[in-house]
Amino acid sequence: MNSRFFNLDALRGIAALLVVWQHSSELFVRNPRIAQHGTALADIASTVDFGRIGVICFFLISGFVIPYSLSETESSLKRFAIRRFFRLYPPYWISLLAAIVFTVFVDNSHLSTGTIVANITMLQGLFGYENIQGLYWTLTIELIFYCLVALLFAMKLLNRPAALLLACLSNLFIFVVWQLAGKFMPQLTNLPSPITYTPFCLAVMFCGALIRHTYINRSDYHYTILGVFTVFSLPLAVLTLGLLGHNLVNNPARFGLSHLIALVVFLGGLLMRKTPPRQFLYLGLISYSVYLFHPIAIKVLDWSIQQQWGLPLANLSLGFYIFITTLFAIAISHLIYQVIERPSIAIGRALTQSAKSQLNFA
Repeated sequence: MNSRFFNLDALRGIAALLVVWQHSSELFVRNPRIAQHGTALADIASTVDFGRIGVICFFLISGFVIPYSLSETESSLKRFAIRRFFRLYPPYWISLLAAIVFTVFVDNSHLSTGTIVANITMLQGLFGYENIQGLYWTLTIELIFYCLVALLFAMKLLNRPAALLLACLSNLFIFVVWQLAGKFMPQLTNLPSPITYTPFCLAVMFCGALIRHTYINRSDYHYTILGVFTVFSLPLAVLTLGLLGHNLVNNPARFGLSHLIALVVFLGGLLMRKTPPRQFLYLGLISYSVYLFHPIAIKVLDWSIQQQWGLPLANLSLGFYIFITTLFAIAISHLIYQVIERPSIAIGRALTQSAKSQLNFA
């Protein structure tokens, strides 16, 4: 990422930690021996939905960064596709392998061949298969966003704020119409929630692209304000109506607050002038691996608690388990980043640099 955006790199790391906190707390708090020491950390995470805050921050950052990795003068769709492939898939496949091994041999659960094959593509939700790890749904949305960005690039519309606004509002419109139609045709909203939520997430990502355009060019403020205000007025409306007794979703306060807090956190990180500590910058660097592998860390720790081994492993506070899970996830992610992620990124860059050199020579 450009040096001007180190704060967003650090924000990636913070977003990943929020997701770890959410997932670890909601699992370990179910253990009565852990819960007896207090549930405040789980209650806080659940009330405002730390996991959703982290995910929306990720989407805003992707929207801010990804479209501008395609440049009219320096990039091509082929270069973009190759680099994105080597950035996303190798670590993902390792996490998928770990999840399959744990599911089959530790949880003694069955996974069909179709489910495994579909998950290899990262598009399993579109094929109607379950995510072997629940958080994989966000990666499918990332890939859809990449395709939309590539389409806008091919049409020479990617750097036009009007086109970004149209993409933003179109996805929001699809989401709203889908939800309203579901009131009359429940089968439309009986699909897995990640699918019905996808258009809104895409609208959020295009908000990130609009913010980047205005931030860099110091112009076209009206496009960005209109896009961001319109998209985030939806969770604000859900929150407000919920307070008035009209619940549009199961937990309107949680839904509304999480999106609004994520927007504030993202804008705060973007506008902050102070350079973040290098520890947070490194967390941002390995945040993709943290996101992918923290469920494995949680499962291993939970399995260890169940085994006991004569140790009072379940007699400690929830905060202890969140802390240990976080350290374990970071340790795994550091290893994965050094052994898998960084080399695969380097391969993608080498392949595209080689292709570019051949083109220039010709």
